[in-house]
Amino acid sequence: MSRYSRNKTSLRQIEGRHSVIETLLSDKKVSFIDISDSNDQGEQIQKILNLAKEKKIRINFLSRKALEKKSATKKSQGVILYLDDNFQSSIEDMIFLADKKKEVPLIIFLDRVQDPHNLGAIARTAEVFGVHGLVVPSKESAKISPGAIRSSAGALEHIEFTIVNSISKSLDYLKKMNFQILSLDMNGENLSNVDIDNSLPIALVVGSEHDGVSKRILENSDKVLSIPMSGEISSLNVSVATGITLYNLFLKRNING
Repeated sequence: MSRYSRNKTSLRQIEGRHSVIETLLSDKKVSFIDISDSNDQGEQIQKILNLAKEKKIRINFLSRKALEKKSATKKSQGVILYLDDNFQSSIEDMIFLADKKKEVPLIIFLDRVQDPHNLGAIARTAEVFGVHGLVVPSKESAKISPGAIRSSAGALEHIEFTIVNSISKSLDYLKKMNFQILSLDMNGENLSNVDIDNSLPIALVVGSEHDGVSKRILENSDKVLSIPMSGEISSLNVSVATGITLYNLFLKRNING
């Protein structure tokens, strides 16, 4: 099963100038690029043209109307890149990547996060803080789409990603491999005060926009974490909460580790 939704030509679309540049800077196999013939030759478009020339990637110049008709997000910024790439990672690949980097594995599990923009935002923060992969369930979850890719500002082209049938079973598997299972919940312990063994790998679970992390996963977690708040609003957006948590884990690993 592909990690991406596909268009009729079985090619994955990347839209938006920044995301296209990030993809061209990665090792992904690019099939071709569509660019609006009405684009001003600004700095980003010129960089795309230069990178495409260096990699000998075909460019098609289309009218803006024709390009936007092909756009999934309707916010292509005049450029769509097409990837010939069926790759989907695995949890084992994520662990191998951490080992290759001589780092302790850190994997994020998204428990029924349904907004692709939240998925993209989480991917962007995860990539910045050295997460080794993202895991989502096959049902009731956002998948990688042009909108998610755009929200990630290209980060989804630089981070491992996989889809599993059951997050609970995957976490049980990782527990046997000595992973610490950490979950985010409003009723958890203050994450700033929680002692975390930096020598052990971490699986961090963040929950859906409406229901949070499922009860079964919370019960099987080694630690349930919460973010202290003093304002009038009682909860944070899942992507914001994930970012705050990753920053705290980053500090614990790099200062106390």
